[in-house]
Amino acid sequence: MNNRTKVFFVQQIDENKYETESLWCKVEDNLFIVDNIPFIAERVSLGDTIEVEFDEDDKQYYFEDFVASSGNTTVRIYVYNDYESKIEEIRNRLKEEGCDSEVFLERNIIAVNVPRAISYRPIKEYLDNGDGNMWSYEESCLEHEY
Repeated sequence: MNNRTKVFFVQQIDENKYETESLWCKVEDNLFIVDNIPFIAERVSLGDTIEVEFDEDDKQYYFEDFVASSGNTTVRIYVYNDYESKIEEIRNRLKEEGCDSEVFLERNIIAVNVPRAISYRPIKEYLDNGDGNMWSYEESCLEHEY
């Protein structure tokens, strides 16, 4: 096994409808550490340590359970179509606050990692100010108190 591998997270989105997201994970001593910010998977953040199961038929790893939380928060921002040109501006503003982000341009989604060590309050205020105007957002894995 090399140092990084894809792990698949299966998310139920409706009664009989599922969506799958693959996340890169670092592999250290048979532990898998999430190495990118999730766009779809719920309750998981960058840096979380997880258990996986290898499916022999698919030849892929699947998320099984959590081992340890990183303490990071994952936020997803759904940018309204009229404001898609503002995506980089939004990301730069969040970077100034100490947050990394990734973009899923086909869906106008910004996945944001809020590191454990920084205050969530100014980020929450920024998100609330744009909520309903330029975007909507969800705290898909809230580990911070505010």
